[in-house]
Amino acid sequence: MGRKSDAPTRSEVTDTVEKHKDDMSEKIEELDLIATDSETVRETLESLEFDGTAEGGDAVEEAIEQADDVTVEVFEGEDENLEEIQSDTEEYEGELQERSDSSESDLEKVSEASDQITTEETKGELERAKEGVRDDMDFINEEDQAAREAREENERLQQEHRGRVQSRKR
Repeated sequence: MGRKSDAPTRSEVTDTVEKHKDDMSEKIEELDLIATDSETVRETLESLEFDGTAEGGDAVEEAIEQADDVTVEVFEGEDENLEEIQSDTEEYEGELQERSDSSESDLEKVSEASDQITTEETKGELERAKEGVRDDMDFINEEDQAAREAREENERLQQEHRGRVQSRKR
């Protein structure tokens, strides 16, 4: 069987993992800002004395509650966007795991062939091939781990920000 041409380069793998990490980080920053806005709106509402007229107080309270509702809606939209990015990252982690499994299978095949070879020079070259597969497996596994750790950290922060937004004290 010939070499597959659809395999990504190491640079492409790294770029994809970095893009996912950057996209998730950007969304987490946005969620943090929106959660802070939500807290500010709620704190403002709680701090008001409403000593003007009943109608004025009702109008202010309604407007601030609407601001809170709008902020929550914006948060939920951005939260969904982050979910999509995390899902894409998790899917890519699966692809990387498949590539690692395939490399492991290739390593076994090269090892089996090496065991059948008697020519020392050929064995030496097959050892180089095995080292190449091991290096590739290490690289893929490191990138997979980096993607997974970034996604898990983003999921943790996402839950933290969700808690901030969903802690309505009314």
